[in-house]
Amino acid sequence: MVVDGPGRPPDEPTVAEVQATRLWLARRGVAADRLTRLLALRVGSRLLARRSYAAYGLLLGAVWGIVILPPVPVPARFVVVAAVYAAFPVLQWGRVRPRERVAARLAPAGARPSLRAAAAQVGWWYLASVVITFGGGAVLCAATFVSSPAAGAGWTAGLALGAAGVALVLVPALRAPVIAEDETSLGVDAALRAQAALLFAQPAGFTVLAWIDFATTWPSVPPWFPLRVGYTVLVLATLAAAAISFRFRYRRLPSGSYGTVARW
Repeated sequence: MVVDGPGRPPDEPTVAEVQATRLWLARRGVAADRLTRLLALRVGSRLLARRSYAAYGLLLGAVWGIVILPPVPVPARFVVVAAVYAAFPVLQWGRVRPRERVAARLAPAGARPSLRAAAAQVGWWYLASVVITFGGGAVLCAATFVSSPAAGAGWTAGLALGAAGVALVLVPALRAPVIAEDETSLGVDAALRAQAALLFAQPAGFTVLAWIDFATTWPSVPPWFPLRVGYTVLVLATLAAAAISFRFRYRRLPSGSYGTVARW
């Protein structure tokens, strides 16, 4: 029985975490009533953390509308947008980390998967989107700096903030020890590595930096316009492929014990 409130032990999942986990399992063909603590803590905390993303989208839109106004210096536009976009997912990931530490205490100490194995679990399409976002962005930064040092400097700072935010989530996803108590939770661990990257370290949002100086050049197009379009399309396409790949790879979970099924 799961109980919320002051009397709930810290290593017990909340009612909301259990309910969210049941829905997550149901979408993957698993029915369970009394879930294992490890599963409810890890899955439930992730799903609850992402519920505020709709408000985050509105906040980012409002910030964008403010920073493109003429009084805001060009470098500050890049930095503010990148800081807001990078900070929110990291803060949400920070809500997940305490539950991960609790889960780690419930399971035997696990080894780190090899970097190649963890990368395959996270997904090659996703990693490609990260490389294109920051590698392609760096090339465009250098090209922009020649014609507009202010925009180039701001874009560089924004990319650095974005890379730092993504790394705070992606590095643990690739290098954290396995948290598993059996073959079932081992399969879930792989899915949660990929899910953490997709939920809390989405690089594609930083392609918006390629268009911030558009407001300063209007009605003329900014330098390297076709390359900016191609860059944005390529990043969004690889991230979409990563999301589709995740759904196919983890649409079914390994057979095993996820809890007990209610019998009436």
